[in-house]
Amino acid sequence: MIAPPALDRQIRWQLWRSVGGGDLIRHSSRAPERDKTVTQMRSENSVRSGSDEANLDRTLARRRYGAPQVFAATLLLLFLVQCGWFVANVPLSQVEGNYILRGIALLHGSRAADRHHSPLVAEAAVAGILPMVWRLPAAPEAAFDQFALDRYRWLVRAPFLMAGLFLGASVWYIARRLYGNGGGYVAISLYCFTPGLVARSSLVGPEIFGAWGTFSAVFASIAVAHTLYAPRHAFLWNRKRIAVLGIAIGIMVGAQFALLLVLPLALAFMLWAVPGRRRAAAGILAAAGVIALLFLWAVYGTSIGFFGVSMAKAEWAAFARPALAATLNGAVEGFFQREAPATVLLTVLSVITYLLWPRTRFFGNTAPLLVAAEIALLAIFMPNAAGGIFFFYGLPFLIVFSAGVFADLFESRRYQSFAVGVGYGAILAQAGFSLVGLIQLARGYRGF
Repeated sequence: MIAPPALDRQIRWQLWRSVGGGDLIRHSSRAPERDKTVTQMRSENSVRSGSDEANLDRTLARRRYGAPQVFAATLLLLFLVQCGWFVANVPLSQVEGNYILRGIALLHGSRAADRHHSPLVAEAAVAGILPMVWRLPAAPEAAFDQFALDRYRWLVRAPFLMAGLFLGASVWYIARRLYGNGGGYVAISLYCFTPGLVARSSLVGPEIFGAWGTFSAVFASIAVAHTLYAPRHAFLWNRKRIAVLGIAIGIMVGAQFALLLVLPLALAFMLWAVPGRRRAAAGILAAAGVIALLFLWAVYGTSIGFFGVSMAKAEWAAFARPALAATLNGAVEGFFQREAPATVLLTVLSVITYLLWPRTRFFGNTAPLLVAAEIALLAIFMPNAAGGIFFFYGLPFLIVFSAGVFADLFESRRYQSFAVGVGYGAILAQAGFSLVGLIQLARGYRGF
């Protein structure tokens, strides 16, 4: 978000500070000088109630809720409608039934460890049917399978649908904060009309939790790092943000152990963002890591033995001989072409623009591109851990990256017409394709 020149100096500073600093914002040179500390600005803002300056916060608050938020909420509602259609038309699969049965077994004392996932997904799958679960015998598989559980599909899939909504809201929030309304519109439109995101938000599985946790962990770490510019005690002032970051890391790792390899890149972003306070940034990430461990320990039922054995057996980096051709071919044909075609088109154009046009090469665009690139490499070099699922984990980052590049193109007089035509044309085509794509995906999952 960039403050218009008509706003006075004080309002521009507040807007700049509200997004965590100018390093993430395009054209940050238009922000006020950074030699004033937050404490100094706070003293300047300490005025009598009833004066014009005292109404500043209320004015900024009103700016946060308006037509852009209504637009995003409407698209998220359409996303929810698509998810509802998918849930109503796709019965529970055997894979979903296995997650449910594992969750029921865990609640009855089972201590079976999974090398790739924590019990997070299995426990979320049974969260909506807990009253019924407690009345089941010790051997639930003897009484239930996916066919018997199918009548509870709405309750079973509700936590994953909520995770999809939260991820969509996060994509909108980050894109609009970084790139303004234009970038936010592109990001939320791509997200809400991507059949793959709709489908995986409507099914039991680790994909949507992994994508949500990874996206939240990366951008929460960047946001926490930027707050270190303020002259306050890092840990006390950031305790709520550290808790959010820790829970995000816990969800990310709990959904897919191998996603822990994304964390070093998040740490690199933090250290780059605050070169003068790198020890504090590393300490914050360490504190968040402790919270993530506590979160995972709770997921394992607060059993030290179960938690320790599972962590010892977990495959954190199951590297194998890369199958580059097969992985890329499967990603293009089996995932992107069927589940996210508009994102592929805009990503290709965005990468070309990023390489040729220096204006787009700033931190707010580079960070999501680097994360998506790392996740793609993990998909290639760890085909036995998750393989193509990693491409789904990187999809929100590609959406945000494309939104950032096209936001720059929208502001360019030379490329504005081309960007508007291609960008919104692809989104409109994606919206029309969404219905056809969902029907095809529904048919595919019915035969799972």
